[in-house]
Amino acid sequence: MKPENRAESEKSGDRQSQRELTRTEGSSNKALELSDDEKVLMNILKGSSPIDLNELKGQTGLSNKKWDKAIKGLTKNKVARVEKTDAGLFVSLV
Repeated sequence: MKPENRAESEKSGDRQSQRELTRTEGSSNKALELSDDEKVLMNILKGSSPIDLNELKGQTGLSNKKWDKAIKGLTKNKVARVEKTDAGLFVSLV
């Protein structure tokens, strides 16, 4: 590899590691921002956790699309967890 190519490769590697560092730092320093739909789910879960998934969905009154987006947001951010047991699917706070 030519010296100028090697230097360019090192620069791009530095940029990538810097981006990764920024990404991880940013996520740990920021307060978690919840959407209105996620807040509705959280309030119900605070009152009764764990709760049957279908019962929770019924209590929220959200459309399928909004429900899906809200529950995925909470599980992705490790705020809530969906567990499958012999009794069914249950959602609980983490």
